Amino acid sequence: MDTLARQKIAQALATLQLHEVWIFFTQEGSDPSVPLVFGTALSGRAALMLHPERGALALCANYDRGHLEHQGQFDEIRAYTTDFAEAFCGWLAELAPRTVLLNFSEHDPLADGLSYGQYLVLDRLIRRVLPQVRLESSQTRLGAVRGVKTPEEMRRLQQAIDRTITFYDRLLPTLHAGQTERQIQARMNTLAAELGTTPYLGGHGGPLVCINRIGLAHRGPTDEALRPGDLLVLDTGLGVDGYFSDIARTCYVRAPGEDQAPSEVQAVFQAIHSAIDAAFGALKPGVQGSEVDAAARAALRQAGQPELSHATGHQIGRHVHDGGTLLGPVWERYGAAPHGTVKAGEVYTLEPTVVQSPLPSMIVEENVVVTDDGARWLSRRQEQLWLI
Repeated sequence: MDTLARQKIAQALATLQLHEVWIFFTQEGSDPSVPLVFGTALSGRAALMLHPERGALALCANYDRGHLEHQGQFDEIRAYTTDFAEAFCGWLAELAPRTVLLNFSEHDPLADGLSYGQYLVLDRLIRRVLPQVRLESSQTRLGAVRGVKTPEEMRRLQQAIDRTITFYDRLLPTLHAGQTERQIQARMNTLAAELGTTPYLGGHGGPLVCINRIGLAHRGPTDEALRPGDLLVLDTGLGVDGYFSDIARTCYVRAPGEDQAPSEVQAVFQAIHSAIDAAFGALKPGVQGSEVDAAARAALRQAGQPELSHATGHQIGRHVHDGGTLLGPVWERYGAAPHGTVKAGEVYTLEPTVVQSPLPSMIVEENVVVTDDGARWLSRRQEQLWLI
């Protein structure tokens, strides 16, 4: 039996009320929420259902049944051979819910696993047997299940974070002027493999490597080389058993005769450090994500730094950006995510970045978990600029 799957199924079932059924409709692995909750992948068309009294139910193709039986996380499994629609409609009529939850969302892409075509199929089949049933988005339930980590998830996340700290400890002594962004990224990918981790690629071939004078952005590395006086930003997510850290560090390349960074560069780092402190102090169960973001913004403004141009932090877990409540401002681009309520057991990044022109710009990003009465550091903090 998959222990993690049983933990996540129990979490999902606990969100349901009487007369509700939550349906995960999937084919060829189409819904990314299926592995999150059920810890499985299926080839044929399937309806995986959660019922508040009968538990986890699976309707699958006959060739997938043995796989689900072997995993052992379903309370009841039924298989069809030639006609999914008949089997599904018969079982749904038996369950007779008043509300059906489906995985669609206008705001959270990680809660939007039901494609439009599959939604049309489900709507037609459900209305055939339950014409008055309410169809609702599962977004808030799925966000809670994704966000609140079980003990097994925390174990995997802490391992990913610990290995990322070790990764940076091994990387820093190897950095020097003359190395290109591309060379540094290649070394980072090698280190990740040596530590038995999977680097988050993000479409850029590996961890983010940015010499600030070339541009601080989500971009691939270039052949530009480090020079004395440069700021180097490194942003890394490493995966362990399907769970990812997300930690960023900023380095300064000393010029000849320097034993520390210039005072104006150090001032930006200290402003970010103070903003992280402010966000950490505001992060506790029951507050909205926007409140935590506001605390970080206020600290940056007080330190004379420019307005933060993105959210202060996001959740991590099975993805580097894991959806749900966002520690961000109430901007249209973020939809409803900043209005979400912080819950104990959620794991967030804190990254109040300073981006400005002319330089200096920099990122420091830490990982924390929300506790019953506040928050707890999961990563060892960067307390000062790293010197190269």
